[in-house]
Amino acid sequence: MKVLVIGGGGREHAIVWALAKSARVSEIVCAPGNAGIAQVRLQNGSKAVRSVPVNTADLAAHAPRSRSREPSPPP
Repeated sequence: MKVLVIGGGGREHAIVWALAKSARVSEIVCAPGNAGIAQVRLQNGSKAVRSVPVNTADLAAHAPRSRSREPSPPP
């Protein structure tokens, strides 16, 4: 399962860290992410964890990401 986490704070980092441990999750996309989430990506070589730059208040930008198989770049 692919998961989109919206935000870039400490809570989102903890959520991404926990999701990265799950066998059910194949990919995690965090918008916009942070340096700590980048560390999760480095520590978890077998699971795709990536960040996409987007304003968290721009819900219109998140809608296509949540519906698609591959997150699109920000407008």
